[in-house]
Amino acid sequence: MKEELIIYNGLYGDNNNSPMLEFIHSEALESRSKMYNWEIKEHLHTDLAQLFVIEKGEGILISEKTETKITGPSMIYIPTNTLHGFVFRDNVEGEVITFADSYLENNFKNNQRIVFDLSRLQCFNFENESIEFHQITTLKQMIIKELSEENIEKRTFIYALFQTLFLVIFRINQKKKSITEVTDNKTLAYFQTFQKSIKQGFSETKTISQYAKEIGITTMHLNRVCKSIVNKSPIQIIHEKVVSEAKKYLLNTTYSISEISYFLNFNDPAYFTRLFKKNVGVSPSDFRKT
Repeated sequence: MKEELIIYNGLYGDNNNSPMLEFIHSEALESRSKMYNWEIKEHLHTDLAQLFVIEKGEGILISEKTETKITGPSMIYIPTNTLHGFVFRDNVEGEVITFADSYLENNFKNNQRIVFDLSRLQCFNFENESIEFHQITTLKQMIIKELSEENIEKRTFIYALFQTLFLVIFRINQKKKSITEVTDNKTLAYFQTFQKSIKQGFSETKTISQYAKEIGITTMHLNRVCKSIVNKSPIQIIHEKVVSEAKKYLLNTTYSISEISYFLNFNDPAYFTRLFKKNVGVSPSDFRKT
C-alpha cells in the first residue's frame, strides 16, 4: 500500500476546513501533542504558517528526516508547505499560534523584505537571551488574551500585536544571521512573485523568459533580481524547488520515480532523473536508499 505525504488544509489532524483569509488560532502546545502521545508525524500545511513558543521542556523537531533537538526557552517558526514533525517529552510547555499565510502577507504587504525573511523555517534558542524571549512571550500572551475576548477594535489590535511580534522575530533573525541588506522593495516584490509562480506550478517546458513575462520584466532583469537576493540564477532556484519537492516524495512515499516525475509535471522521467542527479549528486533511487 502506497504512503502519501501527510498534508493538512487545517490544523494537525483536521482536514475538513480550509482556513479563512484572516484565520489566526492559538492553543497550548501540550493539548494537541498529548492527544497524539507527544508525537506529531511529519506533515505540512498548504495554507497555514505556525509559531511555536516553547517555554519549558524538551523535544525533537523533524524536518525532511533531519532531527534538531529543542529545549525551552525556544521558538520555532514554520512557514507554509514545510515538512515538519515533533517528538516531545511530556514536560513540554508552550503555545502554538497558527495563522493563514495570507494573514502574514497582508500584515507586511508594504515590506516584502520581512515576508521573504519569513519564508524559511527558523529555530532559535533563547537560553542566554531572556530579554528577547520575554518580548516574544509578552506579545504572544497579549494576542492569546485578545483572541479570547470581545473588545473594541479587536481586529485592529490583533493586527498591531501580530505585526509587532513578527517585527521582533525579524530583528532577532537579523542579529543572528548575516543577511545581505536589500533596500529595493521592488526587487523583493519581483523575487516574491517569481517564487509564487514556481510554487503554483513548475513545468519542464516553461522557460525563464515566460516566467519573466508573467512578472512583467525582462529575462536579464529577472536574473539580476535573483542574483541580488540569493546570489543564484533563476534556473538554479527553479531546480532547487523541484529537487526539494522530489525529496519529500522520495523520503515519505513509496511512489515510483516515474510517478513522482509526473506529479512534478515532468513529461520525461529520464530528464527528471538527470536533473535530480545533477543537483544532488545521486540518482533519485539511490537517494531513496540512503
